[in-house]
Amino acid sequence: MASAFYEGLLLFGVLAGAALVYGIVVRPDGDANWGWPFYLLMLVVMAGYFVWFWSKGETLAMATWHLRLQRRGGPLPPTRWQALIRFAISQLWWLPGLATVHLLSLQGNRAALWSILLANVAGYALATRLHPSRQYLHDLLAGTEMVRAPRQVKKKGH
Repeated sequence: MASAFYEGLLLFGVLAGAALVYGIVVRPDGDANWGWPFYLLMLVVMAGYFVWFWSKGETLAMATWHLRLQRRGGPLPPTRWQALIRFAISQLWWLPGLATVHLLSLQGNRAALWSILLANVAGYALATRLHPSRQYLHDLLAGTEMVRAPRQVKKKGH
């Protein structure tokens, strides 16, 4: 979970940079209502970030916590296609909760919004306990697995 928190901090910086460029290029008038094009851009930037790093086997946060993403049963990193599938399915972390908020017209109720989203995230995370290998649904369906990477011990003088 610490890796996911760190990943969120890194991703915040990436998305803030993309938002800055979007604001300067597309919305120089300062209009605060950026709408669906902005949300789509943020989704594409996130997809690009994760597909790029996952297809290399790890993100910076994963490397910090000695985690590695690989194809199921082997040491090779996922293909870009597997990484894209993993990203798409991983949206189940939050999309059902967001859809529930929309269907129940709770957009204005922040307490309900956050309660439902947090329940969705917790439920998705707890679902890993149902599988013997403790892998997430997006890993099972994408043919990937998260494993602990061996620590690299640096020798003095090298």
